[in-house]
Amino acid sequence: MNLRLENLIPEKLDTFRELLGSCDFGGCFCAVWTSYSDDWVTRCHDKSQPNFQITKKNIEQGLHIGYLIYQGDNLIGWTGSGPKTVFPLLKTKLGSRLSEFSSNVWSIGCLAVREVFRGKGMADLIVRAVIDEARMNGAVAVEAYPTRPFHEPRIFRGTFQLYKRLGFIEAGVDKDEDYEILLMRFSLET
Repeated sequence: MNLRLENLIPEKLDTFRELLGSCDFGGCFCAVWTSYSDDWVTRCHDKSQPNFQITKKNIEQGLHIGYLIYQGDNLIGWTGSGPKTVFPLLKTKLGSRLSEFSSNVWSIGCLAVREVFRGKGMADLIVRAVIDEARMNGAVAVEAYPTRPFHEPRIFRGTFQLYKRLGFIEAGVDKDEDYEILLMRFSLET
């Protein structure tokens, strides 16, 4: 069954807050890519949800942050995906910094699947839906930045195996202590 991506708009902020504020996820509210700073970890644990307030402000100003994901009427999860240039941190972040910072390159920053839908191949379907959305919007490539070897705290990025299985190629690597942060790329050019 196909998934539907719905751009996060002000009218969907309550749904977004309920989803990413649930115990399934960690208080990020997809603000890392737009507003990372030294107080990031503290902001994630702050019960007043400052990361939600940052994302809310961005959405109310008309900025793109990502998509709520639906299968029929079921809310499956969230993906912080879109043109690379809407996510300022990606200009310097390990892995992503290895390619051009361009609006015609799309990035998959995170994949957040509700627990009840995990283990059902949803990540594959989400990535395919993002590829389709990028293609419809004139992108020339889609990128992702998984970690190798597998590193549980970074699972929100998707895994190397996921992207390899879907036809992404390894286009670069940055070292981060015992891990590699990969630049995985899917070309949309024919």
